This record gives sequence, C-alpha cells and structure tokens, in this order.
Amino acid sequence: MLPLIATLLLISGCGYFKNPLKEIEIKTVEVERVVPIQNHPRPVSLNDIYFYVVTEENFEDFQQRFVKENGQLVGYVLSVRDYETLALNMAEIKRYIQQQKEIIVYYEKAVAPKPKEEKEEEKKDEE
Repeated sequence: MLPLIATLLLISGCGYFKNPLKEIEIKTVEVERVVPIQNHPRPVSLNDIYFYVVTEENFEDFQQRFVKENGQLVGYVLSVRDYETLALNMAEIKRYIQQQKEIIVYYEKAVAPKPKEEKEEEKKDEE
C-alpha cells in the first residue's frame, strides 16, 4: 500500500499539497533614468604662432634676421588662395565643434532630472 501511495504522489507531482494559484497584478511604473552628466573637457589651450610676411624686397633682411634669431631658415610657403582655403577650413572646424557642443548640451538637458514642478504639470496634462 505504501508503494502505491508513493507512486501516486510522484505521478501527481505533489499537486495535492500545492497552494492555489495566486492572481498576478501587473502595474506599469515609469522609472526615470538617471544618467550621470560628465564634466566638459578642458578648454583648448593653443600656443601662439607667428606668421612672417616675406616678399622679394625684404627676403634678404628677413633671412639674416631669422637665421640670427632661430638658427636655420626653413619655411613653408602658401599661396594667397591656399591661405584663404586654410581660413575657410578653420571656420568649418569651428562650425563643426559648435554643432557638436549644441548636441551634447541637448542630450544633457534631455537626461537631466526634471524638477518636481514639471513632473506635477505633466501628470495634470495626462489626466
């Protein structure tokens, strides 16, 4: 008899002793994400650059003075058109950096915690 009871309990999976099913209540709760806002990077610190304007008329004087001050004469030459292109490229880089900065500020504001007053106004608007 005991083996029969043990077999029945094994087959039934001890269902006789289980608690009745409980009702599950599902609630949707809005959880505000908290993303830490990082510090802005250190501002760019650039060193001074000196441009020398050299023409055919002042080349000899410039060469003597430059060699005396700096040792060796080595130079890079840009045409007027290339200098204008350099200025336009720098303006383009400045524009790009400014737009990236605006995007960063936009996302910082989007993930920043909202003040309680704004949260209450949003709840009123939803109702």
